[in-house]
Amino acid sequence: MPLSGQISGHRIVFRQLSFPVSIGVLPHEREGPQQVSIDLEIELRPDMPDPQEDLAKVLNYDRIRGQIVEIAQARHHNLLESLARELLAVFEDEPDIIRVRLSVQKPDVYADIAAVGYEIDCSWDR
Repeated sequence: MPLSGQISGHRIVFRQLSFPVSIGVLPHEREGPQQVSIDLEIELRPDMPDPQEDLAKVLNYDRIRGQIVEIAQARHHNLLESLARELLAVFEDEPDIIRVRLSVQKPDVYADIAAVGYEIDCSWDR
């Protein structure tokens, strides 16, 4: 059945992508990797056509996931803030993406906090 309404927005969402990363400025943080958790909301152009089950017409989120992990694990990062900004490069050349909200969190920093993190939004005029 064809959609009778107008799509005003659609997004791909990652929740709690979790993996070890070398991150931190304190001496004990440099002794080994720490677990990070990434939440990601990728806003797509609302005028994208219906993919009609054609994989070539959708954003490859498996590739995006792989790039995020690769960039994050490629080197030591002092700050969550700089890691988050570096991860935005994954989306620079994606013509169907108009906005990204990215949150990078460290869940094991404080006993009384589930996680501490940094969130960033970026938009593109495409």
